[in-house]
Amino acid sequence: MRICIFSRPFHPAVGGIEQIAKTLAFEFSSASCDVEVVTDTKEYEHESDKFQFKITRTSSYFERYAAFRRADVVLFMNFTFAGVPIALLARRPIVLSHHGIYKFRGPLITTLLEFTKKQLTRFFANISVSQFVAENLPTKSNVIPNAYDEKLFTCSQAPRSRDFVFCGRLVSDKGVDVLINAFSSVHISFPGATLTIIGDGPELLALKEQIKFNNLSGNVEFTGILRDQYLVTKLREHCCMVIPSLWQEPFGIVALEGIASCDTVISSNRGGLPEAVGNCGVLINPTVENLAATMQTVLRAREQGVALPGQPTHAQRTAHLLRHAPKQVAQRYLDVCRAAIQS
Repeated sequence: MRICIFSRPFHPAVGGIEQIAKTLAFEFSSASCDVEVVTDTKEYEHESDKFQFKITRTSSYFERYAAFRRADVVLFMNFTFAGVPIALLARRPIVLSHHGIYKFRGPLITTLLEFTKKQLTRFFANISVSQFVAENLPTKSNVIPNAYDEKLFTCSQAPRSRDFVFCGRLVSDKGVDVLINAFSSVHISFPGATLTIIGDGPELLALKEQIKFNNLSGNVEFTGILRDQYLVTKLREHCCMVIPSLWQEPFGIVALEGIASCDTVISSNRGGLPEAVGNCGVLINPTVENLAATMQTVLRAREQGVALPGQPTHAQRTAHLLRHAPKQVAQRYLDVCRAAIQS
């Protein structure tokens, strides 16, 4: 089977869609499929593509059309008018993989475009990364949760030298400012507590100022963006990942990475995060008070040497992560793609 994956963001950019698109491309290729990724994302300087599948980095409609014609089926990472009409002109079956919900907010033109996208999903095969996303579509959708890199993020019983870690883009929706305020409250009772913030984004400077204002500079570490083994090593230093998202995350691959790397996870109960966390963490409404109280219970349990709140057993952790193994997830995608070709 010849599969074209259309993902406007892609490696080496960092994000959930970029990660799952790359994972699927690797797994499809390993399953003897002929894979081509079409993306707007350019290569970074001094970094060249070294993958077992073809990558076409272009914003040209003609080059996209040619790539779609080479495929038996086109898999889109979200509905996009930058690609779906071209695939229709190329007369190729289309599968839409939805990594978010189509919201009707903002300028009128944006609202109309999102409304149109949502309604047009009725005419294609659909995959949703969570039941939460599926329930926001007007048509039937196959729920296939995201995968994580099981070879990189392996379960470890490494000694934990630090307490809490956040990993993600530093934007307001991620709730890092709420996390810092909660940690400031925790610091009063646990002056030796530590927090690590992994990532970068437009809120970085404001967050650093917030840390200084709360006199937490000695307890909080900013690492910037970490990748691959550097990220794994840093996560494993911590007993608890915190995901304080204020918006409705479609899924949350970072939760899987935290489950594999840390002892427990404290997560927002919004969107698809409860599905990503499963029975391997604590779900809360992400307010300063709730975060602070839950973080304090983690620290008390750590002091007492007992299981942390939400800490899964080895069997629970293994079973949950197995459902998100790349090969298993990719096989379910392939089943949907084959059905789309045959329909």
